Amino acid sequence: MIEALISLLVAIMITAAVPLLLSARVLGTAAIDGFSPLEWRLFLQQLRIEMNETERWSVDGDVFYLQKWSGETVRFLLATRRAELIRQVNDAGYETALRHVRAVSYRTGARGLFVTVVADDGTVWEAFVARAF
Repeated sequence: MIEALISLLVAIMITAAVPLLLSARVLGTAAIDGFSPLEWRLFLQQLRIEMNETERWSVDGDVFYLQKWSGETVRFLLATRRAELIRQVNDAGYETALRHVRAVSYRTGARGLFVTVVADDGTVWEAFVARAF
C-alpha cells in the first residue's frame, strides 16, 4: 500500500512538472525586447475583429482607416518616434497595437486587407486579413 502511494505521488509530481518545463522552453525562445510573433498574431486577430465591425475601409499612404457602423472612425498609423503601430478612435487616444515596427504598408482587396510590416530587426511580416462577410 505504501509503495502504491509513493508511486502515485511520483507520478503526480512528474505530471505537474511537465507543463512547467514546456512553458519555460517556449517562453525562453521568445524575443524579450523585440518584435514578437505572438504580438503579430494578436494584432492580426484584433484587426480581423475590427474589420468585421466596419462599414468600409480605406488606405491613405501608411495610414489605415476604418469607418465603423456606429459612426466612429478608427485609424492605424505608425508612430515612428516610438517605433509603434498605434490605434486611434476619432483622432483621439494612443493605443499601442504593435511594437518594434520600422515601417508598415497596406493594400486593400475586395474581401480584405494585405498588411506588410517591417520589424526593427529588418524582418518582413506579411498577412492577409479577410473580412467574414
